[in-house]
Amino acid sequence: FSMVWQGRAHGLSRLRRQPLKLPALNDVSGESKLVPEEQYIFMHYMPEENLVACGCGKCGTTSMWSFIYERKFGQPWSYMDEPFVQEVTSERWHGKVLHETDEVVQHQIMAQVNLSFALVRDPKERLLSSWKSKLACEGELFGTDVPTRAYFTQRLLETAGWHSPEVTCLSLGDFLEALKRVHELNRQQYLDRHFLPQSDGCFSRFPPEKWSMVTTVSNTEAFDVLAEKLGSSGGEVPYTHASTSKVAVSEEALALLDEVTASEYELLRDYLPYPKIRSAGVYVRTGTSSSWFLDGHH
Repeated sequence: FSMVWQGRAHGLSRLRRQPLKLPALNDVSGESKLVPEEQYIFMHYMPEENLVACGCGKCGTTSMWSFIYERKFGQPWSYMDEPFVQEVTSERWHGKVLHETDEVVQHQIMAQVNLSFALVRDPKERLLSSWKSKLACEGELFGTDVPTRAYFTQRLLETAGWHSPEVTCLSLGDFLEALKRVHELNRQQYLDRHFLPQSDGCFSRFPPEKWSMVTTVSNTEAFDVLAEKLGSSGGEVPYTHASTSKVAVSEEALALLDEVTASEYELLRDYLPYPKIRSAGVYVRTGTSSSWFLDGHH
């Protein structure tokens, strides 16, 4: 079903925005306890195919790795429990994907790789989907991962320097205010991969022009190329169901979205479809598309 969530139940005024003291984010030696999320995303290398694949959280990486798995092993991913398909260093991948974090080795690989394949997504659409999936208070409406919601909420608030242990979910406005604060503190590299700017993930060390292919999950021709490099044929990219509920984007929310995504649009403007979220209004994601549309205009 489809409903509109206005995002007012847990307004920012209810957050106790007390700045964290430095020890909360640093150990006794003064070293940061936060680890840049980029090292978990990049690099994943398949030596037999000489292939690098990468994607941000909520960019379609589950679909991408399911596609790769099926063409690598000749059968679809059938497991329903952890570790999931995107956990490519698990035993279920039989050592076919290496996680390389050494920068020197990364440069050596990227210099001679057969294909470097990166998934991207419209930054505003991605943040809306990430909020719905990980943080929204209306869990049943949006299909939010409720068991992990408090963890993701507290991690974001801590990164923003806000001490509010009683808060277990966030309205859209609160989420965007927290993101803005993280950017103001220059801590965006510590955001969870679902909220991490795409410039701080796959492209932290290698900008888009250094990759063989930068594409969205809906580009079937790009996945045909990927299948060929895997010694297989093309085919349908596995689709992960998403909520079709509507989200109201206010003028204030739109301004915050513009602010926190500006650098991503500058980096990826040559690789993205025309942006859909350009004005305030009620937006809906259809069940057959990864894009958001202004309600009544799709």
